[in-house]
Amino acid sequence: MPYTGQTFVNQKTGEVVTFTETSKETNGSHVTIKSVLKQGGGFKVNHIHPFADEIFEVISGTLSFKLNGVEETITAGHKISFPRNQAHAHWNNHPEDLVILQTITPCLDVERFLETLFGLGADGYLDQTGQPPFLQVMVWLKEVNNRTYLADIPVGVQNVLASVLTPVAKLLGYRAFYPKYTA
Repeated sequence: MPYTGQTFVNQKTGEVVTFTETSKETNGSHVTIKSVLKQGGGFKVNHIHPFADEIFEVISGTLSFKLNGVEETITAGHKISFPRNQAHAHWNNHPEDLVILQTITPCLDVERFLETLFGLGADGYLDQTGQPPFLQVMVWLKEVNNRTYLADIPVGVQNVLASVLTPVAKLLGYRAFYPKYTA
């Protein structure tokens, strides 16, 4: 379980994440992380979270985002809310580092997911862009509570793929969470 001040670094993308509020401190209400994103960093793929809301507050830099098909930017001192089930994407499209506070409500298993993602990255299991293997994503989609769906592919199709491929992925050693990272 992460603690306030704990920091993870993705060596491939340069992304730095620091926990500023944990689920333990908020009784599971939410988790807040401070992220530093290099140019090109973030999650530019249009996606939805069916069970969680997100708020991004820009500390420095410029946040580029898309919400329901409309692309915009906000700068330091501004916030944007991404309600559950609303298609969105967020990234740093500028040369200066982007520093944001991201609050996810409710927490669900966001902390364990981030520990796992950054642990896999530290051990060299992510590709050059910081993305996990496809089969790892299928296991997460099937078993993680804070699911993320691609907005441009029907959720039912993604659920069927995850249901069919997760048993195969597990036979190959993939897990939703690994004790090495989340113990």
